Amino acid sequence: MAQAATARCRNRVNCDLALRAELIEIPQDGRCPECRQPLQTEANSSGSATDEARRKRIRLIVLSGGAVSLCLAGLLVWGLQGTDAPAPEVTGMDIASMEASNIKQLEPPAGESPPPLPPVALEPVSTAPSLETQQDIKQGMVFVSLAKQNPKTRSENIQNALVEFDNAIKKEEAQGRCFAIAYMNRGVAYWQDKKLNLAEKDLLKASECDPKSPIVFYNLASYYAAINKTDLALEPLDKALDLGFKDCDVLRKDSDLKNLRKQKDFRRVLEKHSLFCLG
Repeated sequence: MAQAATARCRNRVNCDLALRAELIEIPQDGRCPECRQPLQTEANSSGSATDEARRKRIRLIVLSGGAVSLCLAGLLVWGLQGTDAPAPEVTGMDIASMEASNIKQLEPPAGESPPPLPPVALEPVSTAPSLETQQDIKQGMVFVSLAKQNPKTRSENIQNALVEFDNAIKKEEAQGRCFAIAYMNRGVAYWQDKKLNLAEKDLLKASECDPKSPIVFYNLASYYAAINKTDLALEPLDKALDLGFKDCDVLRKDSDLKNLRKQKDFRRVLEKHSLFCLG
């Protein structure tokens, strides 16, 4: 037997049936018996099993949709807060790997030279000889003086002088210095010992070690004049005068310059430097 259609009146303004939400069996004219408003058919609370299943399915869909929405909302919030999330703990090996990576990033690209380092300031090195070297020079000069005073021991004292000057040269060379005075005195000692090739070599070396020493160039000029190579003596003499050697008395009387004083160019070189020593 078919169940009669029922409905609830929707007129809650002036209908008691609507206010009580009573189910009304729909009359033939389809109107509320109280307020005469049209009624809309609906099943009663004891609807069919199909209707009940449909209602459950709808509720399930609604609940599922809400859960999915919550999940999506959670993912969105997590994504927005990702930059503020605490960093994971890093182990010692991980730190080493990170440091190695940073080092590689700091290396210059292939084919490019690294930027030059700033220049390093070096401490100035004194060119003055050590006290021990100065003592060797003094002792060598003592032997040279003794050689001049006593012809009998001349050769022995010259050899002793050469040893002292040689020691002075070696000590300064060990410190990376070229000691001009030691080379000059050893050259003069070789000259007195008639070892002219060695004398010339040392005198030239002295002029290289100290190209601003007037006494070094004067001794080189004296050596060339003494062995009668006056053409070679003029240039070092001119250099000595240019550096400040102005002793007219020596230029007039030095026996080593005897051959050079006979040359016209000797006077010319002196006059060039405003020295009129020959009268």
